Amino acid sequence: MHQTLCLLVLLPLAAQALPFALSADLWKTRDIPTNHREARHPALLAVQYLNYQTGSPNYLRTLYQVTKASVKSVPEVGNKYYITFTTRAQKNNDDISLCSATVYFHQENPHPAISVTCSGNGSMMQAHDDDYNFYKKMKQQTTPLIGKNIPDSFGNVEPEFVPILDLAELGSSYVMWDKSTEKLEYVLQQIKNVKQVIRKDDLISFDYDVLLYETPNEEMISCSLHIIWVPGKPPKVEYHCSHDSDENGSGSTSEEGSTFLGNFK
Repeated sequence: MHQTLCLLVLLPLAAQALPFALSADLWKTRDIPTNHREARHPALLAVQYLNYQTGSPNYLRTLYQVTKASVKSVPEVGNKYYITFTTRAQKNNDDISLCSATVYFHQENPHPAISVTCSGNGSMMQAHDDDYNFYKKMKQQTTPLIGKNIPDSFGNVEPEFVPILDLAELGSSYVMWDKSTEKLEYVLQQIKNVKQVIRKDDLISFDYDVLLYETPNEEMISCSLHIIWVPGKPPKVEYHCSHDSDENGSGSTSEEGSTFLGNFK
């Protein structure tokens, strides 16, 4: 009886001494102020991921407002963010959608695993029509469409290059998601050069040289993108940026990271 009592007394002390996750705070979820970068960064990544997966250059969304944010941290594993936010259609300010997402960063690795759902698709039908009209026009090109400096130094974009810029943002959404870490985020700044690649199959293709703005380093990153697209599907993107040692792309095995969460639920 005396030995049993001693064990019961010593058990809590022994548990505190263990080097692994018995602490009550270890798996605790912490709320984040919605106006902090810690909340907006995973929300922005969720929007970039959503844009890429939607596959429509005419249904691009922007982050409008973060309404709720929290994070679950596990030492030596990573951080998982739970974000509720609204998005706004780039081409229709009245089209606002409510979304929720989980964004999982595995330590300092890029290409976070993301899951996102949104309510409503107000302008999706019109976007599909616009996608097809753009696609049809590009398939009718007999000479490659060529452009540079989009937008120009004054922020202007010639009307015929608006859909070219939209397609660049669609493809860059993959690049920005693929390169981002918990500390680094990217925004498309400008197309330096673009040239259409004439194809004889059912796809359209463009080669882009773009500038991405990297935060918080405040650097411009040069990237070359090869984008292949057909309406209704996410684009295939191959890219190489000035800081990369190897070529990357949406057809690589790294894309599996978007669905792999292991046991970190």
